Amino acid sequence: MIFRWIILGIGFFILSSCSHFVKSKKQESKNTISHQEITSAAFYKALSSPYQSPYGEIPLDSHPSVDKWIKYFTTRGRKYMKAYLERSSRYLPLMKSVMKENDLPLNLVYVALIESGFSPKALSRANAVGYWQFIYGTGKRYGLRIDGYVDERRDPVLSTRAAANYFKDLYSLFGSWHLALSAYNAGEYRINRAVLRHYNRDFWLLSSKKAFPRETRNYIPKLIAAIHISKNPKQYGFYNLNYQPQINYELLKVTKSISLAKLARHIGVPFKEMKSLNPIYKGEYVPIYEKETILRVPVGQLASAQAALEKSLMSQPKYSYHYHYWYKVRQGDSLYKIARQHRTTVKKIRRENRLGNSSFLMIGQKLKIPTRQLVASQKSSNKRSPASANKTFHIVHKGQTLSYIARRYGLTLAQFKKLNNIQGNPIIHPGQKLRIKKRTPASQSSNSIYHVVQRGDTLIGIAKKHKVPLPKLMKANSMSFKSMLLTGTRLIIPK
Repeated sequence: MIFRWIILGIGFFILSSCSHFVKSKKQESKNTISHQEITSAAFYKALSSPYQSPYGEIPLDSHPSVDKWIKYFTTRGRKYMKAYLERSSRYLPLMKSVMKENDLPLNLVYVALIESGFSPKALSRANAVGYWQFIYGTGKRYGLRIDGYVDERRDPVLSTRAAANYFKDLYSLFGSWHLALSAYNAGEYRINRAVLRHYNRDFWLLSSKKAFPRETRNYIPKLIAAIHISKNPKQYGFYNLNYQPQINYELLKVTKSISLAKLARHIGVPFKEMKSLNPIYKGEYVPIYEKETILRVPVGQLASAQAALEKSLMSQPKYSYHYHYWYKVRQGDSLYKIARQHRTTVKKIRRENRLGNSSFLMIGQKLKIPTRQLVASQKSSNKRSPASANKTFHIVHKGQTLSYIARRYGLTLAQFKKLNNIQGNPIIHPGQKLRIKKRTPASQSSNSIYHVVQRGDTLIGIAKKHKVPLPKLMKANSMSFKSMLLTGTRLIIPK
């Protein structure tokens, strides 16, 4: 019994000392998703052979809360489940093939059912977009392009690949599908904190202790219920479902910017159908970011589409396309508070909602909140901006990881760790200051010695230990009283 607790303690220590994700270099590189298209014939073929995931299957436990959600989907929520089931047939083969491509359990595709109902147009109040409901930051972190003309969170292939990489990262952190999917809903930091606080990794036990928010406590039961119903709809009273036809297309190579609307008109296909095959485009403009892009066209229309390309050319529009989402005013809200919460400005909210300077907010009033989007450019968006080129430090924001910050400034993870004298995979915190440029030669004098931060160390304690004034220690390491010490960081000890 004592041995078991020792092993469990070691496991929790490893979990607490890791960053948002525990990854090998191979896993790290997967955050840049493959943009290679797959044909509809290819993903049907991929599912023709038996398959078993090396990651194991999602446990479909019996539990009263699962029964509660089955009852909801078959009564009050019946119309929603019916719509989701009918839409699912269009995307399930494609998404399952992507999960198989990544060695993941096929049942993960049903996360898209409870997140968006398999709708590319799904948009939450928190501005989460697409089938897998990625927010802007997470989408960018997993290699999805999001700008004024394109939003790859709406693409069934690219967004599913990004979701697959996210699932693998979460599973590598928690080693449990129930906890990994809870983290997909609530964020890995919140789930990690709950696990460490209660010293347990059983979802049902943690849920009974209300260690998670209510939405997360319902997330796993809701998913299990959705899987049961989706696999046996007739058993739960869903008869005569009008399933949508499976997505089917051919691939068209495009090397010049075109109008999707013009192309659709020239080949005699409704624009709406072309948009449904290519949902990443916010309008009719199809930009070329690299040498070429790939469009999906209806089966049998490839030759006519190739012939119509020159007649469908379009120059870059003057204005880009933006989304908005709705926010319901609550008690205590002000325009300033809402703008700050949603990372926009009061001016933009006023303009979007035609509010005057003397307008009052009413509880329950719905406001349009504009999204934060970058205007698309014909040049690669991976280059550093002039502003970031002049920066020496980066202030950590919520949800950011070491690997994300490193990529943002064109650094490898190893280079970034070396710049900050970081060893291992420590947890970083919002507000923390990290170096993104090399120190000046003066601060790296050969006369300097170093102190490797241990658990429990403080700046005052380190200064006393090495008999140096605290201000001098802080100045040598470009730190302030708000700076946080990371275990494993090397601090310069000035003479």
